[in-house]
Amino acid sequence: MLNNRFILVRRFNILLVILFLFLLLITIRLFWLQIYKNDFYLERSKSNSERIEPIKPLRGLIFDRNDYILAENILTYNLEIDIENKSTEELYSIIGELSKILSISEHERDLFFKMRSERKFLRKIPLKININNEELTFFVSKKFLFPDVTLKEEFLRSYKYGIENAHLIGYINRISKKDLEKIENDPEMLDDYFGMTHIGKQGIENSFENSLRGKSGFKKIRVNANNSFIAEIENKKALDGQDLILSIDLNLQKQSHELLKNYKGSMIMTNISNNEVLAYQSNPSFDPNLFVNGISFADWDKLNTDPNKPMLDRVTNAVYPPGSTIKPFLSIAGLENNVINKDYSINDPGFYQLPKTKKIFMDWKKEGHGNVNVITAIAESCDVYFYDLAYRLGIEKMDNSLRKFSFGQKTGINLPTEKSGILPSPEWKFKHHKKKWNAYETINTSIGQGDFLSSPAQLVHGLNILLNNKQMPPLSLIKDKFSDVPLSDEKITDEKYIEIVKRGMQEVTSSNGTFRSIANNNKNKIAGKTGTAQVFSLKSQTYDEDNIADHLKDHSLFIGYAPHDNPQVSIAVIIENGGHGSTIAAPIAKKMIDFYFETIK
Repeated sequence: MLNNRFILVRRFNILLVILFLFLLLITIRLFWLQIYKNDFYLERSKSNSERIEPIKPLRGLIFDRNDYILAENILTYNLEIDIENKSTEELYSIIGELSKILSISEHERDLFFKMRSERKFLRKIPLKININNEELTFFVSKKFLFPDVTLKEEFLRSYKYGIENAHLIGYINRISKKDLEKIENDPEMLDDYFGMTHIGKQGIENSFENSLRGKSGFKKIRVNANNSFIAEIENKKALDGQDLILSIDLNLQKQSHELLKNYKGSMIMTNISNNEVLAYQSNPSFDPNLFVNGISFADWDKLNTDPNKPMLDRVTNAVYPPGSTIKPFLSIAGLENNVINKDYSINDPGFYQLPKTKKIFMDWKKEGHGNVNVITAIAESCDVYFYDLAYRLGIEKMDNSLRKFSFGQKTGINLPTEKSGILPSPEWKFKHHKKKWNAYETINTSIGQGDFLSSPAQLVHGLNILLNNKQMPPLSLIKDKFSDVPLSDEKITDEKYIEIVKRGMQEVTSSNGTFRSIANNNKNKIAGKTGTAQVFSLKSQTYDEDNIADHLKDHSLFIGYAPHDNPQVSIAVIIENGGHGSTIAAPIAKKMIDFYFETIK
């Protein structure tokens, strides 16, 4: 009997211990939840009943100088999926059901899941952008089948004259993983981009991203258990992006695109007085609208593998040997260093022998130019005259003078990618090749060959410095950017040297000049300098333009301005593998200048 009682007491005590431990665990858990983790769960509770919805700003519009819209925002309807608390399988199921009533491409699905993996803080992600009226009507009739799919009004970036302005305007594209890393590392940027899906990628869209994009706003709302709207708690309006007025003239853009359509090359036209860019064209081009919602793999592969490189901006991001277009600038170096003067002349037999060597440099004109001075040397593009000038000047003086015209330096144009080119010198060669300079390289530099490289933008910028005889502000794509900025009046050289060189450039279009074909048809008084740049070095071969492969033909160049007695506009044209400057580039420049004075001016 005692044993039974003992066993019962023991079991009761064990039960009490278990009960005590159980109550203790509950007490600890309640303390953990209600005291220690109170703030955490309070916030969780709030987030379950409150939503923060982003308010996207309208991106600023881009206009040409005459207020024609180049980049706009058009109203569209997008289908968005609420991804919150949904697995990948659930999302595939939703998209699969949608595919039964709407056309959903593989590309659209890929972009959707790519954005989901990269944009962790987004609650809704667009699946189908800019649906047409027929799709819109059909979806609305079936909307009750898709509680997690929302029809949302959005503004889509559109480039009405996309191909004519692609390299200039650039484009916007969806925010990439790399973009996102940059945004997330900057708290201010993170606020500005809250809820945004796109960012400027190239051209003006990239350079002026900060002002064009605006700043996001938000609204905080209270919802019930079914996620239905109850009340608005807070509203911070979005700040729309600033509009941008470019210095570009749309009609000049159209004309330049038309003139270059059969060539690989580029053109830039500027207002000489203030360095504003009036036309900016690179060909071949591309349609920037393809990028707005994420370019398809097929379209990207087509652009990226095209041997003609349509994505390459040939105005500022491609550099070429400047060829004979460098001769007016080298003439200034000779004049200001008293190596030549207006009357100094030489006899050109068609070749030049480097003193103290047996090295012979040929003139482009086999029989030579005879007796030439600096004006006729520029007009007829006499190589021998400039070989001799370069040898007597020396590379150091050449380098010092040419640098004043910004060769080897960026122009500072308002674009994200600009190459500085190369102004070769002994210091440059030793730094990059660990070799000493030699006299042969001085001779090659004198005709814009060898390691000398320049972009069309640099050539026109240098020409404007020469014509104004003073340092100029950076090339500008923004209208009136420097209207309130006083420009320097300090001359870079003696005005009489400028006048001598300008006379030589005027003679280029005379009956004896390299662009003599317009001597009797030059109503707008064009002056300039033709150039032919060698693509590769011919050693034992003779250059035969009719029988050489197209990609090995010389580049055709021209820099010019008009009118020669009152310079107003300047231009640089480079046609890749176009041959002689007077044959292709110069006539294109003339047509462009004539169009300006007869249609635009």
